Amino acid sequence: MDNLFVRINTIFEWIMKFAGTNLLWVLFNFPIVYLTMSLLFVENTSQAMMIMITIAVLAPFIFFPATIAMFGVVRKWVMKDDVSLMRFYWKYYKENYKASMIGGLIISLLWVIIGFDYYYFQTSIPLVSYIFILLLICLFVFTVYFCANTVHTEAKLKQSMRNAFVLAIVNPIFSFGIAIINIAILYISIQYLTFLLPFFSGSLIAFISFLGYYKVFNQVVALQEPETIN
Repeated sequence: MDNLFVRINTIFEWIMKFAGTNLLWVLFNFPIVYLTMSLLFVENTSQAMMIMITIAVLAPFIFFPATIAMFGVVRKWVMKDDVSLMRFYWKYYKENYKASMIGGLIISLLWVIIGFDYYYFQTSIPLVSYIFILLLICLFVFTVYFCANTVHTEAKLKQSMRNAFVLAIVNPIFSFGIAIINIAILYISIQYLTFLLPFFSGSLIAFISFLGYYKVFNQVVALQEPETIN
């Protein structure tokens, strides 16, 4: 009976961790959350494009710092460290703001370019658009690995982006699997279980992504010993 209560308590602790972190992430992303919700009520394509462009402009300054801070908290869980949510979230937010902003500018530009190409070819040459779907999946993996590497290593921005690229391609099947799982979580959250969006979706995706990154990172480090990639 005692073991049962311990397990139930552990489950509730993890639920609170995910929910608290996700709510904090949503709060720091409020302008982008508001604009994203506005997409549900647009009346034409031009309005949707204007909102998406605004989101892309704001992402480096809001989304990436908030997301990398969330990855910092999630990393502590994986490392089995006890953390004060508010204190460590704010700590990672401040410490990594510049790197996350500059990295976010580069990555956001890539998302805009590939996303625009996908939209263009989807309407003109649908078969070619599948290539850009694959590129978007690869970019998703690169993005989450960049967020994870930023908080896990002390590498400079250029090296951190290089690490993220190397780790994304060193085990492509595993990385592709991580992307598909995360996309499935996002799809289910949007289409069927919308209550997950404010409470669990972001933190769950960050947790799964960091676990995947950490596994690949350790594999590469083991192969390169005594030389490391950070």
